[in-house]
Amino acid sequence: MDPANDLFPPVSPRHARDRFLIRDDQWEHRFRPDFDQFIIASIAFARPVIKLPVPAARTGNHALFLLTDGSLDLTVGHQAYTMQPQQLAVVPAMQIFSIPAIGETAMGYMCFVGRDMLASATHNAAFDFLKLTSQPLITLTDAKTGFIDALFSRLAVEYYEAGASRTDLIGPYLQALLAEINRAYAGTLPTQTDAGDRLVQGFMDLLNAHDNRRVRVSDYADLLNVSPNHLNKVVKARTRQSPSVWIDQRRVLEAKVLLYQSALTVGQIAAELGFADQATFGKLFRRYAQTSPGAFRRMIDRNQFLPGMA
Repeated sequence: MDPANDLFPPVSPRHARDRFLIRDDQWEHRFRPDFDQFIIASIAFARPVIKLPVPAARTGNHALFLLTDGSLDLTVGHQAYTMQPQQLAVVPAMQIFSIPAIGETAMGYMCFVGRDMLASATHNAAFDFLKLTSQPLITLTDAKTGFIDALFSRLAVEYYEAGASRTDLIGPYLQALLAEINRAYAGTLPTQTDAGDRLVQGFMDLLNAHDNRRVRVSDYADLLNVSPNHLNKVVKARTRQSPSVWIDQRRVLEAKVLLYQSALTVGQIAAELGFADQATFGKLFRRYAQTSPGAFRRMIDRNQFLPGMA
């Protein structure tokens, strides 16, 4: 079991509803039976009740975002993306993500699918785009956008009529949606990879495993059977960032999640993430979050963030 999960559970749609949405007169209509396993809404319908920005959290469900108009800012891991029309974003379960902003003219859909629901609908099929290290943003053709938008629309009709408890049509439509996404995602993958690509992917795989015991470049180099100097050279050449920067950014991201999803003190979080002391942790956190850990937690409580802090 992932040691991080012993400290806090992943955010569920129910938790997100209670924490990040404004109750309105459509509340009962928005949340149909079994919405923790499957929930879908048009962005135009969802945006007015979302308390933005939504801070970094680890979700227990797979999240899908389709944009057909406007813009939507999304951070997946520690990479920031601004979605444009005809783009689809996939956030696998247990990945950390945040929603800093949704444009006023944004159109499309957002959907959260429980792992049990997905396994049942697809008969436990494996999809590369649902791996933690997958590229989250997929640019679609006009035709593919139309196909996927129609499937989201049909799933929304089913959800609002009966919720997720009646799966006779949700399951097949969900299976078709994932097949369409899988085909679109496959078209974005490089046809050939070299040893450097594979080394960077291996490093990112280990980094996304969020094992807090790995805090040095040498820890990753040992697991990848290369020297720290070679790992540093290849990762920096391919990603424009050194492995140590990637590691530091990931530790700060994990800290943000713990500050939100756990009741641990700042000192306990520093120890959990392998820092020698709270002062060292605070210094690194300020470098990437532009504020102290304590101030960040207070902003979460007040739902107040400056740009880039979510």
